[in-house]
Amino acid sequence: MIKSKGKLATILLVLAVALTACGKAGGNVENGGTTNTATNAAAQSNENKKPVTLKVLVASDWLKEKKWQMIFDDYEEKTGNKLDIQSAPVNNYADLVSTRLATKDAPDLLFYWGQAGNVKKLQPEKNLLDLSNEEFVSRINPAVTKYFLKNEGKLYGIPVTGTSVSGVIYNKKVFEDLGIEIPKTYEEFLAACEKIKAAGVTPVYEAGKEGWPLQLYTFNAVANVMNKQPDLMDKINANQTTFDQIPEFVDTLQKQSDLQTKGYLNKDLFSGTYDMSLEQVATGKSAMIFQADWAIAPLLEKYPDAQIGMFPLPSDGDNYAGISDPNGLYVFKNSPNVEAAKEFLNFFSSPEELSKYFNEVKSIPTWTGLDVKLNPGTADMNAYIEQGKAIPFFNSLAVVEIGDYQSLLQQMYGGQITPAEVAKGLQSNIEKNAKAAGVAGF
Repeated sequence: MIKSKGKLATILLVLAVALTACGKAGGNVENGGTTNTATNAAAQSNENKKPVTLKVLVASDWLKEKKWQMIFDDYEEKTGNKLDIQSAPVNNYADLVSTRLATKDAPDLLFYWGQAGNVKKLQPEKNLLDLSNEEFVSRINPAVTKYFLKNEGKLYGIPVTGTSVSGVIYNKKVFEDLGIEIPKTYEEFLAACEKIKAAGVTPVYEAGKEGWPLQLYTFNAVANVMNKQPDLMDKINANQTTFDQIPEFVDTLQKQSDLQTKGYLNKDLFSGTYDMSLEQVATGKSAMIFQADWAIAPLLEKYPDAQIGMFPLPSDGDNYAGISDPNGLYVFKNSPNVEAAKEFLNFFSSPEELSKYFNEVKSIPTWTGLDVKLNPGTADMNAYIEQGKAIPFFNSLAVVEIGDYQSLLQQMYGGQITPAEVAKGLQSNIEKNAKAAGVAGF
């Protein structure tokens, strides 16, 4: 455990204590006497009201992957209200939301990211309903409310996904057939890649066409850097250092680039998609992918017989996992249906709906008092959370959004820029967004 008194040390303590209870199977659902209160109240409160149609904006990728539809269906059935689901691909989603806000065409409800930088981008004081004093806040995992879904001390969203853990999803049969044990150091990881390559199997599949999956390598690798430099993001946020001035950060990018040079990545990198990456590792055509455990549920749904597991990206043997912020659900306070939108949050956050949802997706809950059986892979990584060996993605701790990082990585793989230039480009994004947001020191 890190002994620093900085923000990151506190994060590790909160994650270790607060998340441990949520990821274990076999416990009892707390507040059992009130399980049906929110859903029944929502139904009763709508008996004498005219049905309302709520406009909901959500990324289409999330809608397909996160399995929120079961809650949407329950809500419509039990309340008589309707949900008008509007969506766009995740790669274009932030731009769509910005356009909708600029043109005063905001929805009633918004599914969005939970990092501080993304919440700030929504101009929450102007646009979002402050949820800080709502009853359900006490049931949200403290590790979530302390660092995510908020701005300047106010909570604006509720978590609608689990705590996602990043690392390496691998095909157990490929490893077993080749006699490969889970690597503990980066040297062992490279040796495993070489052995897999020699057997005619693609060691790692990267989804370069969509771009965003390319970020997972550094999100996990930098967790190991921040383990030894717990104030790294504090310094970045205060403009006391820059990404290109941190040798360990540039080194993680160089290692990622070297995987392509060594022939350990798929030849169709620039046409590879997220869905293709899941198929590749599920069927053993590729041995590994760099991903978070949010990929496991859709993978097993399509390939239920896949033998997969997960481990953190190896470093020096004392390996840490990267933790993603949860997706959040926000209410626009100027909505003509603000009360109905708030009632939807009460419905979503009821123990009955949450228990049903998390037992379907089998991810580590972001709410307390739930008994959940975890997916394989997720269960492997939950041990690191329980031990406090998990650190938020560096972008989750950035004071502003990190910008189009994925395109920088695409350019690196394409040979257009060097790893050092990726770091400089990332820093440029931070500085531009920090200045635009009026962050002190920039």
